[in-house]
Amino acid sequence: MSKENPRILFLARRYPPSVGGIQITCYELYQHFQAQHDVKLIALGKNSTAHLAWFLPYALFVSIIQVVFRRVDIVFFSDGVISVIAPILRCFTKIPFFATVYGLELTYSHPINSRLMKWGLACCKRIATISQNSHKLLEDFGIPSSKIHTIYLGVEPSQIDEARRNLLKIHFENNYNLKIGQDKILLNFGRQVPRKGIATFIQKGMPLLDPDITFIISGRGPESEKIKQLCHDLNLGPRVRQVWLSDDDLGMLRREADLFLMPNVSYPGDAEGFGIAPLECMFDGTPVVAFSVDALTESVRKGGYLIPPDDYQTFVDQIHTYYSLSPEERKAKQQEAQDYVHSEYTWSKTGNEYLAFFKGH
Repeated sequence: MSKENPRILFLARRYPPSVGGIQITCYELYQHFQAQHDVKLIALGKNSTAHLAWFLPYALFVSIIQVVFRRVDIVFFSDGVISVIAPILRCFTKIPFFATVYGLELTYSHPINSRLMKWGLACCKRIATISQNSHKLLEDFGIPSSKIHTIYLGVEPSQIDEARRNLLKIHFENNYNLKIGQDKILLNFGRQVPRKGIATFIQKGMPLLDPDITFIISGRGPESEKIKQLCHDLNLGPRVRQVWLSDDDLGMLRREADLFLMPNVSYPGDAEGFGIAPLECMFDGTPVVAFSVDALTESVRKGGYLIPPDDYQTFVDQIHTYYSLSPEERKAKQQEAQDYVHSEYTWSKTGNEYLAFFKGH
């Protein structure tokens, strides 16, 4: 083995074609690693966690073959869940193990899951976290701080050419009776779970907003019906549009909406590990208004506005203040958001930091 050119066994229990933030991360890291190193990928491309029943034994079996026959120099567990096979695999090799922890997997309430992950992560030489917030969660989980290193994710959403974007704008305007560039449009997208705080914002924030502002919410989840019922009970009508938008429509709105909202709340047993959606919007020049909860205090360092948690009046006041800015001031804020993400969150930077992490740099 060359310390500067290790052969990598990459274990991913979430990988395309299944969809999600971890899947994107694993895909991008694999693409970066394999351009410079010999990489063996063992990946699960299914959404349902039920597939773990066969995938974990399969991944362990293939991993044992790889390490026993000395075909790899390091093992990389792409999240805390897949690391549960590490204690058994350690019986067959002394090569170094590495892992990434996102944070959410540490909040699983089942004690057996937690114990297995703790054993697995304890076998790793070093562990990467995606934020300082996840770093703290991992320390609280019982992992020594000396083994933990924070590496921020890359954010490079797919882009839509101008001709296609203009067609999408016309279609969107016709469907929702809105005029982009004239009407005031706020955006949120993602899985609608309690920690995202959308239902609470509908209750406490929307009544404070000027009535000429429209809030577009895209995404499904356990809070969807609650959001729908609240909109009905509060008679919000067209002020809140709860829709399911295609990737292309979201790509257009990431650039064309006025602000992206992240009214997150602290929620027991759940946490915002990083905050990809707001960074994707900032990548396209849309500033963010967010409560300073979990890792959002890190991801929205520039290009947006952090508001003290649960202060809905200040949150709404910041939205109104943004709309009161001159066109030049708003353009400057949009450029700040774009420059920030383009410089701080590239996959090339993230991939290189991981390779240095493996090599002990």
